[in-house]
Amino acid sequence: MLENTVQIVCGAGGGLGEETAVAMADHGATVVVNDLGVAVDGEGTDPEPAASTVERIEERGGEAMAHFGDVSDLEYTEQLVADTVDAYGAVHGDINFAGILRDSMVFNMDEAEWDAVVNVHLKGHFSLVRAVSRHWRERSKAEGGFDRQRSLTCVSSGVAAGNAGQSNYSAAKAGILGLMRTAARELHQYDVRVNAMWPTALTRMTEDLPDMEGVDEDSMGPQLVPAVPVFLASEAATDVNGVTLAIAGGNLSIVSDPERERTISKDVATEGRWTPEEIETRWDELTDGFETMRMDPGY
Repeated sequence: MLENTVQIVCGAGGGLGEETAVAMADHGATVVVNDLGVAVDGEGTDPEPAASTVERIEERGGEAMAHFGDVSDLEYTEQLVADTVDAYGAVHGDINFAGILRDSMVFNMDEAEWDAVVNVHLKGHFSLVRAVSRHWRERSKAEGGFDRQRSLTCVSSGVAAGNAGQSNYSAAKAGILGLMRTAARELHQYDVRVNAMWPTALTRMTEDLPDMEGVDEDSMGPQLVPAVPVFLASEAATDVNGVTLAIAGGNLSIVSDPERERTISKDVATEGRWTPEEIETRWDELTDGFETMRMDPGY
C-alpha cells in the first residue's frame, strides 16, 4: 500500500513506532527512523534503538535510514525533513510516536514534570507538522501540486479524555487533536491530509497501568496497531482528512470531535441574556437524561 513512498516515523526505536516503521517498510515504503533513545521519563539518549529498527527493516528486505534527534527542537525537525529529501528525493508521509511520561497528581506535579511531557508530545507534534508542511507547501506551489497526496498522522491517546495522575499527558494529547483538526483545514489546499490516531497497546509506557493488568501480548501487543497508520498514509485514505481513528486490540473506532451535545435557547433580543438563576431553573431541561457527573473521583 505504500510502494514508492518515503515515510518519516518518529519515536520508532521501540514499541508502536518500531512496529509501524517495520509495517510501513513491509508495505513498500522507504522509512526514515527517528528516535532519541530516551527512557520512559525522558532521561538519557541512545542512538542504538533507531539503528536497531533500521537493522530489523533491512533484514526483512526493506530500505531505511536512522536519524537521531529531538523532535521538539524546531531546527532539528527542519534538518530531519531536509536530510530525508536529500537522501530520497521526497517525503510522502510523517507520523510521530515520540513521547515520555512523568505521572503525578495535579496537586503534586511540578513545573518540570509538566513542561517535559507537554514539550515532547505537543511541541514535538507542532515542530514536525510545521517543518514538513512548510516543505510540502513550497514544493506544491513550485510543482503545481503533487502526483499523490501527502499524509500527516498525529498520535493522540484515549487519555485525552482525562486520566487521574496524567494531567500533563492528557493535556498534551488533547492539544494534539486540536492541532490536527486545524492543520487538516489549513493544509488540504496543498494536497495534504492530516489525521490522528488513538492507539491502545501493551508497551513500556502502558505496562504498569492498572487497565493493562492481565493483558497479554497476543491480545493487545503493539504489533496489532500499525494497520491504522499504514492505511492513513496510503492512497486508500484519499478522502480521509481531519479524522481520529482508535485501535485497541481487535477494536477499531472513529472518535467523534467535540460537539454541543444538547442546547436550550432563548431570544436574547426580547428576553435578555442568560442569568445564573435561569440556568438553575432550566438545568433539568438542559440535562434531561444526560449524566453531568462524569465520574466518582474516589479520593
